[in-house]
Amino acid sequence: MDRFRTLGIFLRVCEARSFTQAASSLNLPRSTVTQAVQRLEAQLKTQLLVRTTRQVSLTPEGETFVDKARQLLADWDELEGLFLPNKAPSGVLRINLPTRLARLVVIPHLADFHQRYPKIALQLTIADQPIDPVKEGVDAVLRAGPLKDSNLRARNLGQMPQATLASPGYLARFGTPLDLDQLAGHRMVAYALPSSGRIEPLDFTLAGQCQTRMLPFDLSTNGADAYVAAGLAGFGLIQGPRYDLEEQVAKGLLVEVLPKTPPPPMALALLYPANRHPSQRLRCFSDWLARLVAELGITESGV
Repeated sequence: MDRFRTLGIFLRVCEARSFTQAASSLNLPRSTVTQAVQRLEAQLKTQLLVRTTRQVSLTPEGETFVDKARQLLADWDELEGLFLPNKAPSGVLRINLPTRLARLVVIPHLADFHQRYPKIALQLTIADQPIDPVKEGVDAVLRAGPLKDSNLRARNLGQMPQATLASPGYLARFGTPLDLDQLAGHRMVAYALPSSGRIEPLDFTLAGQCQTRMLPFDLSTNGADAYVAAGLAGFGLIQGPRYDLEEQVAKGLLVEVLPKTPPPPMALALLYPANRHPSQRLRCFSDWLARLVAELGITESGV
C-alpha cells in the first residue's frame, strides 16, 4: 500500500478515534484499515495507538508522529500543486451543509462544479446543528451565523441580508406591524437552536443597533425547513436570509414586514480544522462556492 495512503488512513483513525468510523468514512473494509495501521507500527517499531473496547487513543509517540504525518501530507499536497500546476485536483472531498443552503443553493449548481473538477468526488452530509468536522470526518463545514469555535479556521463568504416575513393569512388575523412598538399582540414561530434548544428571539436593526423581541409562540422547531413551513402555515412571524424566502415572496405566499428595521445580516463561512492545511480539492471548492454565492446575490462583501 502507498505510504501516503497509509498515513491518510492512520490520520483518519486518529481523528475518528475509532477503526470502525474511520473505515466507514473512507469506504474501506475495517480489516484494511486495521492492517494498514498495524503495518505502519511494524515499520516504525513503535506503538502509535492504544486500542480499547470503546475508543482508540494516541500513545505519547503517536502524539508526536500524528503532527508530523499531518504536516507531511499537507506539504505533499502543496508540492503537487506547485510542481504539477496542470494536474487536475482529484480525490474525495467531504463537505457538511445546512439543509436549506444545500437544497436551494449548492446542490442545484453542483453540475458546474463537476464540469470544472470532474476528478473530485463530493461526499455531502446534511445537518442544521453544529458538528465537529474532525470527529465526523469531513473536510469542511458550511455554516451561517456567528462563528464561535476557535478550533476552526473560516473562509468568509460574506453577509446574507435578512428579512422579517409572515403569511397573508397571519397578517389578515393579526394585522401588519408598521414599527417595533406594534409587535405587541403579535406571535412568532420559535426557532430552537439545535445545539442547545434555546429559543432565539427576533432581531431587528434600529438606528444601527440590534434590538431583540421575544414574542409569544404556539410552535417551536429546531429544523430550518419546518421553521419556514410554519411561517407559510400562518403560525407567526419568521426571519431568514432573503435568498431563502424570495421565491415565496414572489408567489405571494409570504409578505415582508418591518422592512425599515430588518434583522442584521447573517455571516456565511466555510469552516475547516485549524490544524489542517486546506487541500487543493478544498481550495477549489471554497473558491467555487465564494463565486457562486456572490454571483447569485446571496451574500454581500464576500471574500
